[in-house]
Amino acid sequence: MRRPRYLAAATIATLLLAACSNANSGDEPEAAGTGSAAAGAWKAPVADCDDPAAATKQITGTLKVGWSAALSGPLAGAVGAVLQGMKDRFAVENAAGGIGGVKLEVVTRDDAFDPAKAKANVGQLIQSDKVDVLDVFGSGQLDAVADDQNAACVPLLFAQSGVPTFRDVKNFPWTTQYLPSADVETAFDVELLKQKYPNGAKVAIAANQTESGKGLADGFKKALQGTNLELVKEVSLADPAAAATTLSASGAQVLFDAGVTTDCPALSIAVGRSGWKPETFIQPSNCVDGNTLYKPAGAAADGQLVPVWLKNPASTLYAADPGMQDYLAKLKAQNNAAPTNSYTVNGWVIGDLMVDVFKKAAASSSKLSHAGIMEAARVQEYQPPMFIDGIKWKMAPDAPLGILAFRPFQWNAADTQFKPFGEVIDISSKYLTK
Repeated sequence: MRRPRYLAAATIATLLLAACSNANSGDEPEAAGTGSAAAGAWKAPVADCDDPAAATKQITGTLKVGWSAALSGPLAGAVGAVLQGMKDRFAVENAAGGIGGVKLEVVTRDDAFDPAKAKANVGQLIQSDKVDVLDVFGSGQLDAVADDQNAACVPLLFAQSGVPTFRDVKNFPWTTQYLPSADVETAFDVELLKQKYPNGAKVAIAANQTESGKGLADGFKKALQGTNLELVKEVSLADPAAAATTLSASGAQVLFDAGVTTDCPALSIAVGRSGWKPETFIQPSNCVDGNTLYKPAGAAADGQLVPVWLKNPASTLYAADPGMQDYLAKLKAQNNAAPTNSYTVNGWVIGDLMVDVFKKAAASSSKLSHAGIMEAARVQEYQPPMFIDGIKWKMAPDAPLGILAFRPFQWNAADTQFKPFGEVIDISSKYLTK
């Protein structure tokens, strides 16, 4: 069975996190799902595979994870840090014996952040490199490869994308994504605002006009429904200065940036220059790098909020955290040059999530096979040590969302660092029921 093509509409941004941001909303599973712990068995549809026998064959010797990635061009540095973090996580596992003796290997091919090249790469990774698992950076890349990858029944796990199209398990049963969905993230944002403004508030949205920005804006407006939070203005981010001028006259107490990474400092600076200081300024979760996205805005970024799920190795908040100490010790042993880099953490966590899937597959009746890996990934519930305590990865076949909780952090311009702004808010009850 061939899956319907997803016609990509998103504009590719110039930074990795923008490229990997949440994308469009509107197709997310509703709360009728079952929690992953109670989801029961999900069986991979091997009968639809080009080669059903290959999908159920047990993996021995080496398990290869193939990446199509921007190894050249402006994203190469960030992508390289992600890949190195993952390789280091696999090296640690291999030193401990691998997955029941099966060693893990990362195979990469350069797509220069071009979806057409990613498509060709995935064909080579499957046919020539004989990889067992795939991954890609970016929604456009995922769109380009998903049909071929699903037909071949090679699992594509934790794609650096968040578009809802590929959360359709019926049409894309061999694909999962890592980044949070727009609907989930904005439901958290509105829950945070409800706690801060129990008597209601006026809110405004500045939206990037790509599918990523529109998805965040649509998710935010959807989450506002039925609350006493009033949307008083929505403007385009095409011209941040004009947007700031319009928003300053809106009377809004709250500003929500439905943008991609490059919008975060641009809107901050524009709002600061306009003389407007919203009481609450919420940035998207793809804006978590303090050095590049908040420091340049100076005092204008002070007090801004962002949803976070990963521990920050550069923060003193986690200095005594056992998971952090273990992470830093293992990265040091691997001679990793940038253990506190957020991209390194990202790669390590994706590798850690994969290791958990592989172990669970190996212990299952389907064994360590393409089918077994996919079946384990579909019902995975796991707390990665580098996730903030209280935030788990939760997957269910009818709610394949992964990240369903965040902790709000606030930028302190004087100290040039993020500080906690309250505790973890878990919104999984909106999507998963036990």
